[in-house]
Amino acid sequence: MAAVTIPEDERSLDFGALPPLAWMAGIAALADVLVTRVLVLLGIDVWSHGALVWLDRVGSFARNLSVVSALVALSFCLASLSARKSGIPLSARAGIASVGWVLIPIVTLMTFLPRAWTRPQLVIVVAGLAHALILLMILAGAHWRSTRPVSVALVLTLVAALSGFLSTAVSLIGGPRYWEHTERLSNSFRWSGELAYLAVPLAVAFALSIPWREARGRFTLVLSGTATASVATGMLVWERVVGPSLPDLLYGALRLDFLPDDRLVFYAIPLGLGAAVTVAAVLSRDPVRRQIGAALLLLLSAGYAPRTPSALVVTVLGVALLARAGMASAQRPPNG
Repeated sequence: MAAVTIPEDERSLDFGALPPLAWMAGIAALADVLVTRVLVLLGIDVWSHGALVWLDRVGSFARNLSVVSALVALSFCLASLSARKSGIPLSARAGIASVGWVLIPIVTLMTFLPRAWTRPQLVIVVAGLAHALILLMILAGAHWRSTRPVSVALVLTLVAALSGFLSTAVSLIGGPRYWEHTERLSNSFRWSGELAYLAVPLAVAFALSIPWREARGRFTLVLSGTATASVATGMLVWERVVGPSLPDLLYGALRLDFLPDDRLVFYAIPLGLGAAVTVAAVLSRDPVRRQIGAALLLLLSAGYAPRTPSALVVTVLGVALLARAGMASAQRPPNG
């Protein structure tokens, strides 16, 4: 894309301000993961039928709430990214607006209409539009001279999104034609994308600055450590309870399958780091870092290479917030 040509005094948009309902979308998406993909699976042989029905209703409510909140927040992101004062080239702004404002009505209808009306072809269209929008927003964010950690996080997010999409595309195209290299190529794309996805929290960690000598900084470190310990403990409990079923359940929850079956507990390291970084970003005084924390919460809650429209729109919102945070960091003076 061409260089930014809009004068500095005309760039009045505040990309550091978090869009409305963004936090609600992230919290609801996390609640959906914990209830539907963890608690129900942990207690499927323990809970009574009534308890499972109640948990399913709670998970469905959280999922619908996350989608509706994500659609509202994403609308504000699209309005800011497609505005003339955003400093993004006209071609990029037109692409973001055209793809985004087609995606939002489709996902909205799929959310409120009966599930039986959703066709596989429509899901494929939503996946294509979502990945196209992710690509455009990351290119827009990389267009600015944002801080290096945010730029690295954007690149890793792009690799994760495109690799997951290419892995699915190779399987859909090569499988029916019995191409002998289909599985090998599909796994190569998938696993490289998964590694990029798991590395995003590490890149974001370098964008944070915790004043560990202050009381607020020490409190942040304590809560971040608690979050890491909670994730690690949860993984150990989950492994002990479900046993041999853990690979299938972990794939269903977050679509992770790179590690061997007997080493899945080591996923607690990147996931625990993601929880710690998210907590540290949330407690930051800097609104840009808080926005990065919201983006990371959304990306982790949606899982790697999601296929459902609800998870896809959560991922798109996470990418939008990360791109906006990169733009906000680029707008600051060198010592800002």
